[in-house]
Amino acid sequence: MSRLGLLLCAPYAIFIVACVGIVSLAGGDNAAQLIFLQLPIAGQLAVVQALGLGRALEFLAWPDAYAMFVVPVFVLLYTVGALLERGLERRRGLSPAHTGA
Repeated sequence: MSRLGLLLCAPYAIFIVACVGIVSLAGGDNAAQLIFLQLPIAGQLAVVQALGLGRALEFLAWPDAYAMFVVPVFVLLYTVGALLERGLERRRGLSPAHTGA
């Protein structure tokens, strides 16, 4: 397990939990719910819109959208952290703790 990878994932996870928590407290305010549900995946949605694929997401449920967009971000953040950690270990002259495939 990469500590730096987990450290990079933690703020994003906290942000998602905070936004979903705010949605649960918003009651019947649909506009607030929509805004706070979109915040964690706004960057990904902007890329999809720029690629002209926005209509493909119109009927996508929020849990599906989160699974489609959040999971790859966690994988990317963890991978970046793991690679940075491995690079730092090499610079220090330390061997990686785990050298599995």
